[in-house]
Amino acid sequence: MTSPDSTEPAQSQRSVMARDACLVALVGTPTLVWYGAWRFASASLAVAACVALAVGCAATLIASRLGHTRKMLVALGLLALSVALAALTGRAQDYFLPGILIDALYAVVLSASVALRRPLIGVVLRAVARRWRFRVPGSKRVHALLTLLWAARFAAEAVVMTVLYLRGNTDVLLVARFVLRAPLQIACAVVMLAVLAHGAARQRKAEADSPKAAGN
Repeated sequence: MTSPDSTEPAQSQRSVMARDACLVALVGTPTLVWYGAWRFASASLAVAACVALAVGCAATLIASRLGHTRKMLVALGLLALSVALAALTGRAQDYFLPGILIDALYAVVLSASVALRRPLIGVVLRAVARRWRFRVPGSKRVHALLTLLWAARFAAEAVVMTVLYLRGNTDVLLVARFVLRAPLQIACAVVMLAVLAHGAARQRKAEADSPKAAGN
C-alpha cells in the first residue's frame, strides 16, 4: 500500500500552482500602480512611490491569508528600495535596478550551488520534506538540472533587463518585466512540479515492484 505522504507533491501540485499565480499577481500590482501614477496621473516619483507602497502593504495583507506572508514581505522590501531609488535619483528607470541586481545574484548563487554539488533546489526540497514528511522525489542529478533551470531563468531576465535599462526606456522596461517575469516564473514552476511529480510516481512504482521482486 502506498504511503499518503509519498503522494503529497502530486496531490498538492494544483493548489501550489494556484497560490503561486496569486502571489505573482499580488507582487506585480504595486509596480503597475507606481507606473500608472507616474506616467498617466503625472504624479512625481515621490508621490508615485507613496501610492505604490500603500498598495504593496494592502497586497501583503492579502498574501498573508494565502500563506505567502514571508515572500510578500520580501517583495515589499524590494518595492520600497526600488521606489526610493527612483525618487532619489529622479530617473524612473532606476526603479528596475534593484530587481536586475537581485536576478543576477540569484543566477550566480544557483549556478554556484550546482558547481559545489549542493544544488539549491535539492536543499530546499529536503527542508520542505522534513516539514511535510514526504520523500524527496528526483535524484541529485535531477535537482541539479532543476537548479540550472532556475539559474537560466534569472540570468535571462537579468541580461534582457540590463540591456533595456542601459537604453533608459522605462516604458519598455515595464513591459519587459511583466512579459519576462510572470511567464518565466510560471513556466519554471510548472516544469519543476511536473518533474517532481514524475519522480514521485517512479518512487511509488519502485516501492510497489520491490515486494514482487522479493517474493520471486
